[in-house]
Amino acid sequence: MAKPIPLEILSEKSLQHPVDPTLVAYCPSMDLIALTTTDQQVLIYRLNGQRVYGAARKAGPLKVESIRWKPNGKLLAISWSDGSVRLIGAESSKIVHQFSTGDNVNGVTCMGWGSNLTGKSSKSERKGDATWEELLGDEDVLAGNKVPLDLPRDLALIDIERSLPKLSVLAAGGGSEDVFCSRSSLDALFRPFDPKDNNAVDVMIVGTNEGQVHLSIYDSFVVGSFPSPSIGGADPFHLVLHSSHEQCSTHTLLMKCPDSDSLYFVPMDLRFISASSEYLSLLASRSTNLQNLLRYIHQVQTLMVSEWKSTQELPGRFLRNINETLGESNNGDRNIVQALYHSVATGHTFPAVKEWLVDELAERGLKRWEKAVVTGLESLKRLVHENMLPALERCSVILSRFSGIAKFQGPNDTVGFSSQQISLIIDTVACLHLIGSKILIQVVDELELFGAFSSWLRFEIDRLASDASTSPKDDELEKEATIDHSKVLLYLQNCMTASPLEVCLGDCTSEDYNHGWNQADQGLPMFDLLDKQLQKQEKGLSYMKPLPRVELLCKYLSMQAKTIFGQIAEAEKRNVLLGYPQEVGVAENDGPKDVGMSKKKSTFQTHVVLVPKGFPSSIQMSRITFGVASGISTVHGIESAAIQLGTGRIKDIKIFDGESLLILWETTSDTTYLLSIPSDAISNYTPYAKHSPPRPAICSNDDVVSRFSRFELPGTSAFIPERLEIRRQSNKDDKDSIRIAVLGKDRLHYKVFKIPGPDSTRRAVEADEDIPMS
Repeated sequence: MAKPIPLEILSEKSLQHPVDPTLVAYCPSMDLIALTTTDQQVLIYRLNGQRVYGAARKAGPLKVESIRWKPNGKLLAISWSDGSVRLIGAESSKIVHQFSTGDNVNGVTCMGWGSNLTGKSSKSERKGDATWEELLGDEDVLAGNKVPLDLPRDLALIDIERSLPKLSVLAAGGGSEDVFCSRSSLDALFRPFDPKDNNAVDVMIVGTNEGQVHLSIYDSFVVGSFPSPSIGGADPFHLVLHSSHEQCSTHTLLMKCPDSDSLYFVPMDLRFISASSEYLSLLASRSTNLQNLLRYIHQVQTLMVSEWKSTQELPGRFLRNINETLGESNNGDRNIVQALYHSVATGHTFPAVKEWLVDELAERGLKRWEKAVVTGLESLKRLVHENMLPALERCSVILSRFSGIAKFQGPNDTVGFSSQQISLIIDTVACLHLIGSKILIQVVDELELFGAFSSWLRFEIDRLASDASTSPKDDELEKEATIDHSKVLLYLQNCMTASPLEVCLGDCTSEDYNHGWNQADQGLPMFDLLDKQLQKQEKGLSYMKPLPRVELLCKYLSMQAKTIFGQIAEAEKRNVLLGYPQEVGVAENDGPKDVGMSKKKSTFQTHVVLVPKGFPSSIQMSRITFGVASGISTVHGIESAAIQLGTGRIKDIKIFDGESLLILWETTSDTTYLLSIPSDAISNYTPYAKHSPPRPAICSNDDVVSRFSRFELPGTSAFIPERLEIRRQSNKDDKDSIRIAVLGKDRLHYKVFKIPGPDSTRRAVEADEDIPMS
């Protein structure tokens, strides 16, 4: 027997709370371990033990049901018992996305995340690295003898968004989503489209307790939910495990009936990956980005209204107090605007106004007034200039791509929308751009007018508070000479009690709002209509008050985009097929099991490994071979084999490299081994027969140790391995080592080991020449 190779310990960690052994995940691209404690906290640790993320439990009795890393390791998905799914950025530790898998969901049974190649080239075929000038100067190309370019496709894939300025972060609090409040999370959320990713689709599948299979692509673009199949009128199946292969558009779903231990293989054919538009990657990724932009625009609009209202609240209280006082006087028809206008024009101040300015408002009140107005207007200006307008520009870029896809789609492509629909959304974006520009101009004007007004008001308070019998000093006369009284009068007349910004940011009655919404919802371009209404408003004529409201336009934009998203999803949903369930084994209740996919020449194989019911020391491997043509799978056969591993107990099983096994195996003497069983060690495959499990090949305990115990788990008697998790590496070039996380029996400790790959193992064994190989 070859001497077992000691595994290198990369990390070990002690935890304060026990870990749920079914909720441990190893990041495929970085050394990050995600786990869930029994008090429903999701934690992420580095190998040095540093905690990089901690999510407090949700309110109420909600539980974490599943955690799964994205294939590239950049996001961690967390599903909760209410059916909601959160996506956490690995670098920013912020909630990047959140969506629901359906209404009235009472739990998630499984969550899978895979990446599939579409088979579409990321660009048209070109002559090496030839430039456009060289290609257009090629006589064969100009003569029509060669067609190396697909102009619409290449134009669609031009990376325009990298040339746009980055979106600015929003201030924390005030209703802002946390993800918009840091540079790292904002950059992760609004990633430019990389043409290299044009031939790949990320697919997330979530199974619920209600028997639904929820499908989404590109992080958060929801395709829809599908009812799981059933047999003979029984209850619908629940998703137990999921597996996929990057070169196969068919995903493997391992399902079971709630009242049975039988496991079923169900193929899920995602025909839209191979059969739908060649712009699928661009379309879905930009749809996701557009969804994020609409979230961002909604938050900016909310902050804009909040900042504008903050400029009105404190001055409004001051003005209401003096208006009540003036209303109680003999001249009850006079208000503060008229009184101050009188003071500016004549230099005379009414006694009630003088008392209000000197005793109530005074220097302190004026400073508070200035701070509220100036701070609010400056913040509003930044929100429009740095946040709203750049976000609208990005929307226009994405929508222009959608318009091009709609115009140049092939005769067999169905993207789910028309160029006319995109034109209407672009028109709504133009309306918001017009309103944003008008707000920006008005804010600048109002700041200038308020500056003149506050200077005059400060001078007036100082003048009235001084001794009236004394003549004005020279410096006071100089101050008065610097005041632009025409701007003061303009502020009193146009901005003091009724700011022009109220046209775009103020409230309106529900009747006016419904009338404006009905006008917007007629499916006609709004820009010309809005422009005419604004002209009427500027002339003092009656106009449709709700149309210029930023809130209404943002809601209408979201509704239009939601319609497009739904149509895109519906077009993809029609290309999703769930196959007929076929039994692959009867598993031990709550026993370990796993599923993996591999490619064999022109066919694919799904391997299901489980502990058969009633045989805790055996493992059964079922092999399903199927082909895929035009996106539809056809099962060629189901075979199974079994092996009995002595008299020990199988604690956990994991498939790596598609079909090889790593097993935690405990002997009757309570010694735990890490077994490595290659795919060719299980060779007695026979056609699977229902209710007739395969006859296992029996190995004694000594045979198991000598044949399969290639690695030695270093440790102490205090650490008893119980569960393992394999790092599913996203870097396919690094095959010379495998990393695993092993959770202890006490669930309070875990260790990370490095397993040498096949090449390293062979070299180590060959170097030990005096020990014969078995």
